[in-house]
Amino acid sequence: MIKKQGIYRVTIYSNENTIIVKSPITAQINITRGVMCDATKATVQLYNLAPSTRNSIFQDVFTYDIQKWKYVHVEAGYGNENSMSMIFKGRILQAYSYKSGGQTDVITEIQAQALDILDCQTSITVEAGTSKREAIQQCVNDMPNVILGNMGNIEGNFLTSTTFEGNSLNTINEIVGGNAFVDNGVLNILLNNEVLDVPVPVITDDSALLETPMRRDANLTVRMLFQPDLVVAQLLEIKSSISPNFNGQYKVLGFTHDLTFGDGIAGSRTTTVDLWIGPLLPGASEASQSNKIDSNFNKVKGFDISTVNPAPVGRWLKPVKGKLTSPYGRRSRPVKGASTQHNALDIGVPVGTPVKAPADGNVAAAKLMDGYGYCIFLFHGILNGVSVDSRYAHLSKFAVRQGQNVKAGEIIGYSGGAKGAPGAGYSTGPHLHFEIRENGEPVNPIKYVGAY
Repeated sequence: MIKKQGIYRVTIYSNENTIIVKSPITAQINITRGVMCDATKATVQLYNLAPSTRNSIFQDVFTYDIQKWKYVHVEAGYGNENSMSMIFKGRILQAYSYKSGGQTDVITEIQAQALDILDCQTSITVEAGTSKREAIQQCVNDMPNVILGNMGNIEGNFLTSTTFEGNSLNTINEIVGGNAFVDNGVLNILLNNEVLDVPVPVITDDSALLETPMRRDANLTVRMLFQPDLVVAQLLEIKSSISPNFNGQYKVLGFTHDLTFGDGIAGSRTTTVDLWIGPLLPGASEASQSNKIDSNFNKVKGFDISTVNPAPVGRWLKPVKGKLTSPYGRRSRPVKGASTQHNALDIGVPVGTPVKAPADGNVAAAKLMDGYGYCIFLFHGILNGVSVDSRYAHLSKFAVRQGQNVKAGEIIGYSGGAKGAPGAGYSTGPHLHFEIRENGEPVNPIKYVGAY
């Protein structure tokens, strides 16, 4: 187990003054951060401050005058002050000093919540045609202590004129379907399959892991040595030799820092993380084998979206092995109802041939669709800056269901296409119709799987 010298700095500021308390003054700090903003809070206990400092920090819980509010920043880390990370920003709800029963120490306790986002109100009217992103920015303008940091795949415009009134964060969540949260003064809007694009810490038995990971319903609870750089909604990788069935990368839903600094009291510095391993998380069921998230799990930095583990273009597997019977591009109409612009590859194979996913993906649809017949749509995420999906038509049988995550090489269905057969669609004979689209527009599948 690696041991490091821990340091901290607490800055209390108001309209009147700024107070800094830091090592070697003894401190106990408990901080909770997560996607539920109203649960983001901190308790800071500082030992034996000078009377004048204690008096300056004091904050009555019934202080309603905004001009008299106080705020607190908590930084901590290892080594020197230049290496510390900001682990909490918030408004002080109350601060007072006391002696605990029979002890000589005077403790100054600060209780704080996330920056006053819960006090920010919005009243806006957005006109028809306004994008969701524009409306979100209008709400952020009413949140003076918050910046818009990272936004995932949030698209679309308002169809009618709409008025919003109420809490600014609640309004944003109404617009984006509950996918917004504020962490340390930064507004993030991320879908379930999106994470922040930051370095991924690897937690092992030999480095920071303190206890065996514990499954809690759809979540995984992990206790480790203090991780000062951790942020909500990033990836964290677990490698445990004692419980390898949970090894892999997971999305951070929230965490609690329990920190003790100074020689005056006994304690330790730990971080307990709540990780998401729910059924919608790509890679959850295969984590022990793959040790990585599937390629349809996307990372977000600012407004840029990319895949965590992109499948290299031109390196996908072929869904079936067979003879190319109709290439991509213009062609004569093979059967009434079919298109003269062939947006796919037709690969001749016997009925019942297993069709395999060429890359990791999520089953967006598995159903009967007019000319496609029995058809499967796979969504592969944002690859090299574009949204990529693939389609498999004229099937005789499905092997997957809508919403299921699949791995490259996994059987998703069985080919069909025999003329007149159930589910054949517009087909003259047994084959697989294999199609790939980028941002909804067809492209030649050879770009991804190579020539047939």
